[in-house]
Amino acid sequence: MKNKIGMGILSALAVGHFVPTGAQAAEGEHEFDLKARGVYWKEESTAVPTASAPHPKPTEFEQSALGLQLNYRSPYFGNVIGADASLYGVTRIGSSGVPTTNLVEVGNNGQLRDSYATLAQAYVKLKYDDFAQARVGRQLQESLLLKSSSTRTVPDTYSGVSASVKPMSGLDVYGAVYDRWRARSTDEFVKFRTESTAAGVDHDIDYVGVLGASYSAGPASVTAEYLNSKSYLSKFGLVGAYKIPLDKNSLKLSAGLFTSRDAGHLFVCGAERELDCKGTGRIDNDGMGVYLDADWKVSNFTLGVAVAKFDGFWIEDNFAVDASRTGKLTQDHGTNPFPTSAGLGPDLTNDGETVGSVRIAYDWKDYVPGLKTAFKYSRGTGAKRSNIDSDARGSENYREFDVQYALPFVKNLSVRYMYMNYDSNIEHGTNHPTIKGMPRADWEQHRVYLDYTYKF
Repeated sequence: MKNKIGMGILSALAVGHFVPTGAQAAEGEHEFDLKARGVYWKEESTAVPTASAPHPKPTEFEQSALGLQLNYRSPYFGNVIGADASLYGVTRIGSSGVPTTNLVEVGNNGQLRDSYATLAQAYVKLKYDDFAQARVGRQLQESLLLKSSSTRTVPDTYSGVSASVKPMSGLDVYGAVYDRWRARSTDEFVKFRTESTAAGVDHDIDYVGVLGASYSAGPASVTAEYLNSKSYLSKFGLVGAYKIPLDKNSLKLSAGLFTSRDAGHLFVCGAERELDCKGTGRIDNDGMGVYLDADWKVSNFTLGVAVAKFDGFWIEDNFAVDASRTGKLTQDHGTNPFPTSAGLGPDLTNDGETVGSVRIAYDWKDYVPGLKTAFKYSRGTGAKRSNIDSDARGSENYREFDVQYALPFVKNLSVRYMYMNYDSNIEHGTNHPTIKGMPRADWEQHRVYLDYTYKF
């Protein structure tokens, strides 16, 4: 990966080549759509008290922005090759309070950028019948341990190669290797790195790769995946599920096992800021998490319950991105596969932690078509410091209320409101003990999304 191919440029040229100026032999149709998303974000949080800051002041901000996606998908020419592309643009509408990179980038002047536009996706796609597919260039990623986020104005994208094969019915084997990434609030593809900012410490990650397989047969399914952030972090995930039909209802039982381990010289103190450690030297991490989950669909209700247990600190973040352009380090949002996870702030995956979660959702289609509501609550207990011996113990709570409404009077127009609340408590240890995996004593967030899709 040291001798990088200009995949974004290559794919952009390929897109220009395959968009037809006249009729060409191709299977399928050329597809265009325009996606617009307006986002409003309000947040207030208070850090955990420390010996140096025993009475921290709350911080707050408000942001709003409009994101646009112009997406093109080509047919397969000769039933073998095609090219897709997406232009993303984001404009800040308003902001106040502490500048953050939630919706747009923070510049060198410490202020939020007004707008940006970028060729976020541009890839050549190849296929061989229904047996094999591949993509080369800038693209979305969707797998067990690495996913493009859809929680901001536009998703983040990766630059590299991905492929999948289906050697037999029900079996899908897939993999991907990426050497650059465009964060969800920026326009530029940059190299991966760790979160370390210490002078003289190597922080460059050559590539991030995934290799996995999924198999389904009737009501049963299983997925296994391995992720490697070169010389930094390796992760493994195994998930199995079984769906039991119950008349017109269903019960889905699933279980998962995930590991997250140091994988080389880049894993030093400070490379992952949620780890408790001192100095800048090489450290170890051997985290594992397991979960059991039940999801029961009955009439218009969906009821769920899950429990997860962690031994060692399970790291969600796979990398960070280069801070050279703006002077600000952008943290990877990570991919958390646990049903007990929080959509706000900490990962609920601390060493020694046990997390229980309940959720309930209701589809109001019989009364208000298009309206859906959901509630989730997770509580973690027994969390410990990582890499530092301490009798400090922490507990944390997460609550989420979600309302979605697909407006019936305008096709493809929907609105969504989310309220999220997180709080933590740390006991024992010295005065004002800390656990870095619990960086906030209280955290509250309101999100509003307005989405519209127009297909040409």
